[in-house]
Amino acid sequence: MITFHHSTQLPRLIVTDLDGTLLNPDRIVTTRSVHALHLAQTFHLRHNNRASEVEDTVQATSDRAPIRVMLASGRSARSIQRVIDENFQGIMVPDAVLCSNGALTYNPRTKSISFPQFILLDEAVKIVTHLTMEITGVSLPKYHLPSEKLDQDLDDHEMIKGRPGFACQVLWFSLEQDGSISYGTDTFFVCDRTFEAERRGGIHYEYQVVDDMQEFLRSLQRPLAGTEHRVNRIPRGGIIKLLALDRNRVASEVYESLPASLRLKAGSSDPSADVPSITLTYSGPLFLEVSGPGVNKGLGLKQYCDGNGIARQDVAAFGDLLNDAEMLEFAGLGLCMGNGHPEMKKLADRVIGTNAEDGLAKEIESWFSLDPTNSAG
Repeated sequence: MITFHHSTQLPRLIVTDLDGTLLNPDRIVTTRSVHALHLAQTFHLRHNNRASEVEDTVQATSDRAPIRVMLASGRSARSIQRVIDENFQGIMVPDAVLCSNGALTYNPRTKSISFPQFILLDEAVKIVTHLTMEITGVSLPKYHLPSEKLDQDLDDHEMIKGRPGFACQVLWFSLEQDGSISYGTDTFFVCDRTFEAERRGGIHYEYQVVDDMQEFLRSLQRPLAGTEHRVNRIPRGGIIKLLALDRNRVASEVYESLPASLRLKAGSSDPSADVPSITLTYSGPLFLEVSGPGVNKGLGLKQYCDGNGIARQDVAAFGDLLNDAEMLEFAGLGLCMGNGHPEMKKLADRVIGTNAEDGLAKEIESWFSLDPTNSAG
């Protein structure tokens, strides 16, 4: 297992999940964590400016290279930028961000996105259909539900059918004067009324409410204005991520109740197959997250590393839940938070402190200790 320390080897990239990892239970990034990431990001500047250390015995050439910091989350670029603005205090800016579980890369310095990975629109319609059937097929006793969730016109039956709600992150397309197609600088949030009822007060940005998510998805398939006569018509927009919830149950319960064919990381690649070709996971208590086939944080991380000449053994990754699995598997050092999922603890190279204990900050600080025996290993 790789052990990082400033006198032997340091990573070239630190990538961390947000919720449950970098964010503490109060959903803030502590000052200690910000300073730890800043310490890593600027260490090469202090190191290279120390004349007394010019002749040191650093073994790895990557020790003198800048250490990049990347955030990786199921959140949208807009949501992650808000975390940066409200928590990083201008002390540092991450070098890159993986959004929507790796479906796109965001640069918080230029406010630009790249490498979008879309869900095929036909597959998006298909998965909404499947999840609607699966969720409504589960009934729970009314007393199982907290009173604040019984604010709709529910019937008087003792058993209440599942109440599915859906939302999606849309990337709108536009036609440039030269005939090329471009896309926006961020995704736009669209949800149905059930999703809005569950998340009311938790959506802090502009969004659109639709009556029927399937109809909205089909509407995206209409050709973009100006491309109607092209052989290959361009849709109005693409889906980066779908969200699904049952107002009666938490995400983990919904996920475990689904057929194994849906819980696979990716469904069949045959568009005529009954099982949608998607990646299905969850990263918190509220909703399921659907991405395109094979899309995950590990894939997004690999694309970034390949494009920036960073070897996987030079990557340190921090995570806590199942949507971090591929990211930790790809990294040379995969670290699971003490509050992480049991399966993630088995998968990780090592388990560190919890997000309530500044576990990430303590781990990074240990790499820069002047005493190599203090290095976590």
